[in-house]
Amino acid sequence: MYPTPSAAAAVAQTGDRVLIAPGDYRGDVATWRAANLTICGDGGRARLFADGKDAQGKGIWVIAVPNSATTTIVNVEFRDAKVPDQNGAGIRLEGGNLVLRNTGFFDNENGILGGAGGTTVTIERSEFARNGYGDGFSHNIYISNVDRLHVVASWFREARVGHNLKSRAKENIVENSYFMDGPNGNSSYLLDFPDGGVVFMRGNLLQKGPNADNSVLVAYGFERNPWTTNSVTLIHNTLVTNYGSGTFVGVAGFTQQVTLTANLFAGNATMASGAGGKLQQQNNFSTTASNVPGASAGQFWPADGIVAQLDLAAMPDPQYANDSPQPFVLRSLASVSGRKIGALQSRP
Repeated sequence: MYPTPSAAAAVAQTGDRVLIAPGDYRGDVATWRAANLTICGDGGRARLFADGKDAQGKGIWVIAVPNSATTTIVNVEFRDAKVPDQNGAGIRLEGGNLVLRNTGFFDNENGILGGAGGTTVTIERSEFARNGYGDGFSHNIYISNVDRLHVVASWFREARVGHNLKSRAKENIVENSYFMDGPNGNSSYLLDFPDGGVVFMRGNLLQKGPNADNSVLVAYGFERNPWTTNSVTLIHNTLVTNYGSGTFVGVAGFTQQVTLTANLFAGNATMASGAGGKLQQQNNFSTTASNVPGASAGQFWPADGIVAQLDLAAMPDPQYANDSPQPFVLRSLASVSGRKIGALQSRP
């Protein structure tokens, strides 16, 4: 009925389902104001290229809805958002809950920027690559002080100097996702939680590259302390650093508890700096980066020489129901009787 997504945005009403034909939409930007929309690439990806245009000087799409509303976006890509203040976003989130499924954000100054208190952001099977202006103040994704960020089966890679994921959320749940520099990426932190809060990471695969701008993989609480509950839990993750030194998990002094269980740490780095007596750990395994030789290419299965050493006598987390042998893929562990240290429970 309408030639462009922006034309549909101008007439959309509360609760509408907006279907976008797959293909490339160049220089078409929009502000979405109707509540509870579902916006879908219909039968394939709708690819939005900024081509020098922006909505309100902010990005390709601005989501400006009441905080009680939920916007769901499926099968849409956002590319090349750039604005004069160097903070252009694929999506500028100015209100409401946001759900993303099978979306992509490539070569923007920020992938997603924003979020309001009292709301949630959910990201499933989505990719964020090469976002960031290159000044360290813009990132693959930058979430503000929402109540909860939940990331599942997604891929964050090669942020330009900024972080692969930055979140100020009160609660952060990150599962079965990949965070990578690859051989040439120069991101800062792989994950940054600068305001603390609750962080729960399970089944993720992290790789810090040799050209990274910062030697810390997971940073916690290094800027502010607005939340009353401040804890970090990592279980069944694989963390690899090819940087040569640094810290796998770095936490601020106000952190109340750091729990590390059944994680595989590969590389020359400190396991948890700043944790002190607040660290609780069990069944972790530390080795050299050479024992996860394919990490920079996204292959995190460990070398044959250490596989047997990763067997666990019990299941530290019976809720670990899926591992992720490659990005966007969840593999059921229902038929697996035991567990291994690290994210991957069998050879991909």
